[in-house]
Amino acid sequence: MPYFNLNAPVELLFCGEFISPEHDWKHLTRNLLEYELMLVTEGTLLIGDSAQEYTVPAGEYLLMSPDEFQHGTQVCKCRFFWLHFRCPAGETLIPTQGTFGGVEVPEIMERLLRTERTAPACLLSRYLASELLLTLNCSAPPAAHATLSERIKEFVFRNRFSDLKVSDIARTFGYHEKYISAAFRREEGVALKSYLIRRRLGEAERLLLETDYTPTEISYFLNFSSPHTFFRFFKTHAGETAGEFRSRRKTRT
Repeated sequence: MPYFNLNAPVELLFCGEFISPEHDWKHLTRNLLEYELMLVTEGTLLIGDSAQEYTVPAGEYLLMSPDEFQHGTQVCKCRFFWLHFRCPAGETLIPTQGTFGGVEVPEIMERLLRTERTAPACLLSRYLASELLLTLNCSAPPAAHATLSERIKEFVFRNRFSDLKVSDIARTFGYHEKYISAAFRREEGVALKSYLIRRRLGEAERLLLETDYTPTEISYFLNFSSPHTFFRFFKTHAGETAGEFRSRRKTRT
């Protein structure tokens, strides 16, 4: 099962929806150069790689890793969403095959396709692709080796657009604030509150550099209580205003 580094948005290459012809369709044989995620919504997909064969019925997904022999194993009739992406290895587990019951995953995929139609390969598309993977990760059994701090970091990433507090994390994981803060510092060498600030600042900096959103728009995107609160937060922790940061970094490039 692949593990991904989802601390930054994945590199989305292309995506779409496929409906097989009425008769005699079998997935093509090819060298798969990147990861491919397929979400089957109708029928059954019959596909394989150099290691094994897969049967993927409606309501299930398949995540295929790069392989020299991706191929259809039998004729089949099906409908599925698909996307190709690249992402470095990391700590977030996505099972190779699983279910995506409910409407959340298809809705994310529909939003991704709508976004791609108007702004291909934009930052929002990359975030939506990452959200899709994280949603599938939530259905995975917890990794036996996952530490408390690793689970906290994953939770923080999933909620990176929220104004998270240490108290929110303590309540979610069922620990006292002092205990969870001490445990995080012991495992990561940094205070949990400082980590939250650093991640929130990092998202703000990413949006300033990778989008044309104004600082005011970014303040709403990151769910600050007001633009003024965001401006003060950024100046305090970055040592310069959001506008100065954007101008200085873009001038260098």
